Amino acid sequence: MTTIVAIQGDSFAVVAVDSRISAMESDGFATISTLGENSGKVAVNGKYLLGAAGDVRAINILHHAFVPPPVSPGLKGKKLDQFFTVKFIPALRDCFEKQGYASPDNNEDKQHIAEQASTILAVISGTVYVVDSDYAWSSDSNGIYALGSGSTYALGALTALTAGKKIQTVSQAKSLALKALNVAAKFDPYTGPPFRTHVQDFTK
Repeated sequence: MTTIVAIQGDSFAVVAVDSRISAMESDGFATISTLGENSGKVAVNGKYLLGAAGDVRAINILHHAFVPPPVSPGLKGKKLDQFFTVKFIPALRDCFEKQGYASPDNNEDKQHIAEQASTILAVISGTVYVVDSDYAWSSDSNGIYALGSGSTYALGALTALTAGKKIQTVSQAKSLALKALNVAAKFDPYTGPPFRTHVQDFTK
C-alpha cells in the first residue's frame, strides 16, 4: 500500500511518497517491508516523475521498462493535455501490456481491455496528471493530490494546511507534503517512512 502526495505550483511540482509495502500471505498474515531509494514508488524517468499506487509490478515497470515519449520544451495547457492523451497514455498502455501487466478480456478473440491494477501519477512540464486503472486521466484545479491507502488522511491534511491558499514556493510545498505524509502514516498502517520528495522546478 502507499501514500503519494503531489502539489502543483505555478512553475513547479513537488511529489512526496512513503516507502512501505505490504503483502497478505495465504495464512492471513501481512508482511511489511521498506523499498530502497533506487526502487521507490516514484521513478525519475527522463523529464518525467512517475509514481504508482497499487502493485509493486507497476513501480518496477515505471523504473526499468517504460520509455516515455519525449515532450517538446515549453509545451503547456491544452497542448500538453493533448500530448498526454495522444502520446503518453498509448505509450504507457503499450508498455504495460508488453510486460504482461494488463487485464485480458474473457473473449480470447479480443485484445486486452484497457485496464491495469494501479493508479499512476505522472508529472511532466510541472503539470500533475492522475491516470486511473482504465487509463483515463484527470488534473485537479486546486493543485493538490493524494493517492493510495492513506490518501484520504493526506488530502484532508493538505486541505486543512493550505486553507485554500495557493502554494508559492518549492520549500513550502515540500514542508506541506511531508506533513501530510506524517498524518497519513499516523492513521494508515500501510503508510510509513522513510519519506522521499521529488521536484520539477522550472524557475531555475
